[in-house]
Amino acid sequence: MDRYDNPGERGRADSPSESREDYSAYSQAPEQRARLRAQRARKRAARRRRLWALASLVVVALIALGITAGVVVSRSGSRTAPGPPPRTPRRVATAAPVSTPGTTVASSPASTAPTTALAGSPASTTKPSGGKSYFWVSFQAPKPVEKVSDTTHPTVAIVVDDTGNILEPMPKWLAIDAPLTFSVLPYPPLSKEIAFRMQQAGYAIMMHIPTQNAPPNSFAGKGQLSVGMDQATVFRTLDADLATVPFVKGINNHEGGLGCDNLDLMTNMCKWAEPKGLFVVDSSSSNHDKVTIACKALGLPVRKNEVFIDHQNDPNYIRNAMNELAGLARKNGTAIGICHWHRPNTPTTVGEMVLKLRSEGIHFAFARDVTD
Repeated sequence: MDRYDNPGERGRADSPSESREDYSAYSQAPEQRARLRAQRARKRAARRRRLWALASLVVVALIALGITAGVVVSRSGSRTAPGPPPRTPRRVATAAPVSTPGTTVASSPASTAPTTALAGSPASTTKPSGGKSYFWVSFQAPKPVEKVSDTTHPTVAIVVDDTGNILEPMPKWLAIDAPLTFSVLPYPPLSKEIAFRMQQAGYAIMMHIPTQNAPPNSFAGKGQLSVGMDQATVFRTLDADLATVPFVKGINNHEGGLGCDNLDLMTNMCKWAEPKGLFVVDSSSSNHDKVTIACKALGLPVRKNEVFIDHQNDPNYIRNAMNELAGLARKNGTAIGICHWHRPNTPTTVGEMVLKLRSEGIHFAFARDVTD
């Protein structure tokens, strides 16, 4: 039956207000549908973005896991392969221990080195409490390759005094491929840096001990040994000096026309050096110095400077001095000469003469390897 055949239905349908409501609802339906479609599209786009982000995180995690697994496997394989045991990090001391008369204190050659780039070397796997295994990696500075010290006679050793005040000569000294020994002053601001860089380049390091001069210029530098010091004071002074210079293997005197002539002072200096395993070079700072006498009395090897190579800052003077040094080595088997870090013509001329004298059969060694 048609809906309009029912009078009740017809009456309601014919109502003007109901007709308007039906028309309004009908006219708004397309707009509602469009909004719903837009909302659904936005939700789908948001889900896609979340899925892409999750997928990216999973891929990155898998890649990181694969790399980590590969590193662990390769490190584990290197530990099982035959070879030397892994090295442990070097302990760095902040100051040399203070000794007292009659006691032996080991020297710490690696004390307070400046910061430098470090190369990594793997350490062994440890198993802490709890049963879990962890892979630890330690880092330490690469071991320097020392210059070749050739003690075949005739042998010349060169000590470079007054090292520590300026950096400018360093490239010229580094250009010399010979076993030079650099004697570094305590306390100048560049001493530690220069000692570290020269040691890393393969050279040997000594400490250049300031020693009292004759008046009026009696002060040789901070940390000096002075006439009248008792043994305990000498030991404390030298301990403090040593704390400022790393990698020290030996000592010699800086200036010291008065102090080096005092047998008691030089004996106490040598007594301090002996238990530390430090060799002593007699700089021949004066005509009456007692360093060699003190060494002989204590049974220490004698190492004595025989030629001041750059007493004059002239290339021809330096060449003649190097030839004199070579002549002494040919005559006596060995010879030690001293030159200076800061003099402008010294490093270039010494480097030139090293090449020339090598071609003539002269061999070069560190001062520690040469004795009279």
